[in-house]
Amino acid sequence: GIASHVEEENIPGTWVYLSSKDGDLRSIEQCAAIFEKHKPTHVIHCAALVGGLFINKRHNVEFLTENIQLNHNLLQCCKDFNVTKLVSLSSTCVFPEKLEFPTSEEFMHEGPPHPTNGGYAYS
Repeated sequence: GIASHVEEENIPGTWVYLSSKDGDLRSIEQCAAIFEKHKPTHVIHCAALVGGLFINKRHNVEFLTENIQLNHNLLQCCKDFNVTKLVSLSSTCVFPEKLEFPTSEEFMHEGPPHPTNGGYAYS
């Protein structure tokens, strides 16, 4: 993961690793409190509400709206707290259903994602 890479490469700086236990990014107040506490200059954004095939299928709208809220709050806090760099990660779930592998991000919009991942993918 990121932590082992930072350690192996001896990347300078103070690194803070957070999880959902540290705050709910769907809440702008909790998201802002995290930024206020840690005052990050750089953010690697890996957070998302994710499930799996059947959970995604049953909760498509919930995954869409909650992930949009989470992403919006994070972007807003990066702006408000003058973050220098934001890197947002994605998932293979956002790629079109019919795609040859290996692939790259240039093919991400070559068609709609699998219907069971729509809410998550479009957020």
